[in-house]
Amino acid sequence: MLAAVAILIAASAAVASDWDTEATRRKAAYIFLDALDDLNDERYTAYSSKLRRATALDPDDPDMAAEYAELLIETTRLDSAGAEAVYAALWRRFLHRPGDYTIASEVADVAQQMGKYADVARVWKELRRSLPGRNDPSMNLADTYVLMYMRGDTAAYDSAMTIYRSLEDGLGVDVGLSSHKVRALMLHGDTAAVVHELGRLAAAAPADADVALYSGQVFESLGMPDSALERYDRVCRIDSTDGRALMLRSKLHLSRGDSAAYDDEVFRALESPNLDFTNKMRMLSSYIRALFTDSTQHARIDRLFEVMRQVNPGEPDLYALCALYMSQTGRPDAAAEQAGYAVDLDPSNVELWTMLVQAEARRDSTARVIDVTRRGAALFPDNPYFPIVGAGQLLQDKRYDEAAAMLDSFDINPVQNSEVVGEYWTMRADIEYGAGRTDSASVLYERAIAIDPHNYLAMNNYAYHLAENDTLLDRAEHYASLAVKNRPESPTMLDTYAWVLFKKKEYSLARGYIDAALRICDGTASAKDSDSPDGDAQELQEDSEGASAEIYDHAGDIYFMNGERDTALEYWRRAAALDPENELIARKVALKTILFE
Repeated sequence: MLAAVAILIAASAAVASDWDTEATRRKAAYIFLDALDDLNDERYTAYSSKLRRATALDPDDPDMAAEYAELLIETTRLDSAGAEAVYAALWRRFLHRPGDYTIASEVADVAQQMGKYADVARVWKELRRSLPGRNDPSMNLADTYVLMYMRGDTAAYDSAMTIYRSLEDGLGVDVGLSSHKVRALMLHGDTAAVVHELGRLAAAAPADADVALYSGQVFESLGMPDSALERYDRVCRIDSTDGRALMLRSKLHLSRGDSAAYDDEVFRALESPNLDFTNKMRMLSSYIRALFTDSTQHARIDRLFEVMRQVNPGEPDLYALCALYMSQTGRPDAAAEQAGYAVDLDPSNVELWTMLVQAEARRDSTARVIDVTRRGAALFPDNPYFPIVGAGQLLQDKRYDEAAAMLDSFDINPVQNSEVVGEYWTMRADIEYGAGRTDSASVLYERAIAIDPHNYLAMNNYAYHLAENDTLLDRAEHYASLAVKNRPESPTMLDTYAWVLFKKKEYSLARGYIDAALRICDGTASAKDSDSPDGDAQELQEDSEGASAEIYDHAGDIYFMNGERDTALEYWRRAAALDPENELIARKVALKTILFE
């Protein structure tokens, strides 16, 4: 009797346990469906939380486990063990529903990424069996065999080729299928078979431009340029405006050294209405880089831009490239005009506005630079470039209050980049100094340096102003030496250091640094070789763009105090030629002696 009761109690407990398990599964399924609704409505935090709860309640459900695995792939950096666990969950779902193409292709992608090529092949085999009406499982299986062959499975090559031939029996000769076959044949090193395959393809579709184009590219990769050119010519016979063939043919001519044919093809390709703009820009950029230094080619390049503007109007990148080319070929007015067109076409592009500012600056148009930077500052209030550059132009024009007002148009407080903040305060200090407020300028220079300890421009400017006022010369030397140490190729900073040393009456040392500045500016160390103090005077070379009246004036003063008066006079004459309005320099030349303000 007691035994019977025990059996009944155990049976009742088992039923209750089954009931609880089923209830938990149903709850998990409900939460899982709710999570999927959150995902569809882009409530990602709720989706993640609910999916975790559902998976915890029913870890054996393959769909929930796989969904959670996909979440981990997207949100977690997995170690090798975690990756294997995720893969196991995806594989279990595939085994649960092996005929589902979406599920199968997903696990095949993950398996391939993990190098599990046998599993990849198994997936496509199963889909090939489950979906006999589809060709893509067979194609994917053959491609998988090719990958396995690349990794040393020699038998996989024959398996791939068998499937390709089987597909061809049903599809006929097709460029898509042939491209897969050709890839396998090339990996196998069977050039003759590749050429045979391309011949079959051409015979099956003699008037197909895509077939001829593909064949030409394969011939190029095989090192058979004559055959490639024949196929590209075939494309052009089918469609004389096919930009793809013209572009490839031009590259082929260039590689063979046929510059005349290359030029002709470039023009034809850029005139083609069906070559996409991106490829045209690549061709044009390459052409310009190769030829812009040759002034005899400028007319041809100008003609190319004219053609491009006619065929592809309204492309801001085209005008931007033209602006860059005009600038590099010494046509600043034309460069600014082209940059302006680019901005008009895409006024929200800050890079184009920056290019326009630079173009206006190159043609030395202070008024235009100020106008463009003001407009840029209004359009891009969070960008410090425009108010800083504009303030710099106003500073050069000695419009100090306007320069300060332009800087004030930019709220420096939200900017976290110490370099930008330091540059801002350096410009503000320069304005204060220009306005004669030297004490305020000193405070701001120190602030700029404290904010950005690598602000060598602030160090240089501060040191120069201290030297000009003959105050705190030790501090000036400290900052000037730091600037030169970190910017040894800057003639401005070398000049500043030389001037500080001059003010400290260290004339011989000052000469060494002014010589270094001159060497960079105009290619001569000095009028006398600094490495040979007893050498003869050397003829000064032609002025370069890097030379300035100020550097030559300083050089004259430094050489004068080193006892080399003739050389000093030559430098003052140079300074006077560059700054004829400077009365002090003119008097030095006239009196042949050093003077101080």
